[in-house]
This record gives sequence, structure tokens and C-alpha cells, in this order.
Amino acid sequence: MLNRRNMLALAGAGVAAPGMLRAQGAPQFTFRLHSFSSPTALDHTMHLDRWAERIGTASGGRIKVEVYPGMQLGGQPRDLVQQLEDGVVDIIWTVPGFTPGRFMGIEGLELPFLNTGRSISQSPAAMEYALKHLADNELRGIKVIAINATDRALVHTTRKPIRTLEDFRGLRLRVAGRWIGEAVTALGATPQGIALPGVYEALARGQVDGMLINWAITQPYRFYEVAKFHTEPPGGLFQGCILTLMSMRSYNRLPADLKTVIDADSGVALSRRLGEIWDSQTQGAIDATKAAGNEIIEVSAAEKARWQQAVQPVYLAWIAEMTRRGRNGQAMFDDIQAITRSHGRTG
Repeated sequence: MLNRRNMLALAGAGVAAPGMLRAQGAPQFTFRLHSFSSPTALDHTMHLDRWAERIGTASGGRIKVEVYPGMQLGGQPRDLVQQLEDGVVDIIWTVPGFTPGRFMGIEGLELPFLNTGRSISQSPAAMEYALKHLADNELRGIKVIAINATDRALVHTTRKPIRTLEDFRGLRLRVAGRWIGEAVTALGATPQGIALPGVYEALARGQVDGMLINWAITQPYRFYEVAKFHTEPPGGLFQGCILTLMSMRSYNRLPADLKTVIDADSGVALSRRLGEIWDSQTQGAIDATKAAGNEIIEVSAAEKARWQQAVQPVYLAWIAEMTRRGRNGQAMFDDIQAITRSHGRTG
């Protein structure tokens, strides 16, 4: 649950001056926010719904953000970016892996062992990197409300515990994107792409042997009921990215004073606050996993180093792909390392 400190932090997020704007009857601007997530998930209850409310309050009622969870406006999660670009919706909440190839630069942040281990530090690192390297390509035409990271992710398996690199062999593991899938292959397992709502059943039926996913998501989806072993290297294996994006075309409809309202509740500061929310869920998920009688396996630093060595070709492949796309892949990779270190990465 969201604690009082987080609630107060979000309630007061960047709305001091704009919050005094006078309401002028019916909303002057109505924006549609489309999300694949459940209305009861923290993505809505602690972020999107609250953000929409704050924007309405801060604008004095002149902006109304209509929130549509669970793909209520139609389509599949993979369609969200196209809906944004086509003007069907004004704001989306998505993850890079849903639109293969579209946010490959951002997916560099999801490569294994390039994470800080905490969302509150990885989230501002993600924003800093994306705005520096991707504003003129992947994010062209987009007003970034926030790019934030999940809490740390690890490997969860149903029957076979993973203790060493060799234990990956022969396993089928669910992944959420191309590059973490490439890493799974490098570690010796076979990646499988399954939409999040279908993962529980796939695990229960033995269609996959496990998954790579962050701690926080395991509790609401009750994954601890079907995955009995949870293997975590120091700092986690990686951290996924989550994108809250607004069409620049929609943003540019606003007059300067209302752009200020959006600006005041977006960017690095919002990403950091979202990071605090995600981190607040980690321990509860761990406690629920322990209460289920499951085994949490802590990988040693020496064993982690073996895993890091195994995924080196994945780094090279990502660098080569960025270079093929006309970017300086090596410089981007080096900056991911530098920025995450500046935000607390030690591994």
C-alpha cells in the first residue's frame, strides 16, 4: 500500500503556483489517457489516476484528463504508440517491449546489470539518459511525462532452482522484451514472450519454467503461488522501463500557462517520485513470497560475475544495432554506464 509520506509527496508534486489557477467553468482542454494496465494496479491507483487529478486541480479545472485503463478504447497494448501518433489518444502508458524496435534506445536501459537496484535512483537515470540521447529520434513528437523504472527484477522458477549459470540450461523463461530475451539466451535458457495477464496460467500449466520480472509485480499477480524459487544476484538482474508519454501535438494545443501545469508535474522529479512508489512495494512482495514458503536464492558476487561475462555479447549486439540505426552505439552504452553509476550503480 502507498504510505502517507508517498501520498503527500504525490499530492504536492509540482503544483504550488499552477494550483492557484482559477477554474473557468467546463474544461477548456480534454485529453484522453490510454493504458494497458488494470484499473486496480498501482500504475493507476498510485500514478495515472492521481496524475490526472493533480493536473485537473492545478489547472483550475481547465484541463481534464480522462483515464482509460485496460485498453478500454480498443486495440492491443502494442497499438498504444500508434494510437498516440495517430491522434486517437493524447497520452499513453506503455513499456518499450510492447512495440518492438520502436524504443530500442530506451531498451538499452533494460540490459542486465546496468541498473542501480532501486527504482528511486534508476528512474531519474533513465530520464536523464533518454532526454540526452533520444529526444531527437525515438522521442521526437513526444512530450515525456515520465520514464521510470520498476524495482529490481530477478528470475522466478516453478520447479528447478537457479543457483549457478549452468542451471539456466534448458529452461523456458518468460521475458518482456527483445534485449532481456537476448540475455536469457546468452545465459543458456530459451526466452518466451507472453503477455502479463497470461503469465500465471503459463507457469501453472508448465508452458514455461519461469520468468524474469520485478519483485513488486509478483504480489498483485500472486506469482508466488506458482513460482517457488526466486533467484536474485546482488542489485537484481535488471530493471524494466515504463513510459508515460504525451503527444507533442496535444501538448502544443495548450497556452503557455497550462503548459506550465504539465511541465510542473512531469520530468525527472516525477520519475523519482514514481521510483519511490515502486520501491515501496518491494518488501511487501518479498514478505508475501516468504509467507508462501518459497525459497529466495541469493547469488554470490562471484557467481554474478560469471553471469555478467556471459551477457557481454548482448551488449555488443545492442551497440551494433544502435550504430546501424545511425547513432553512436558505443557512446550511448558508455553513457548508460556512466549515468547509472552517477545515480548509485555499483556493480
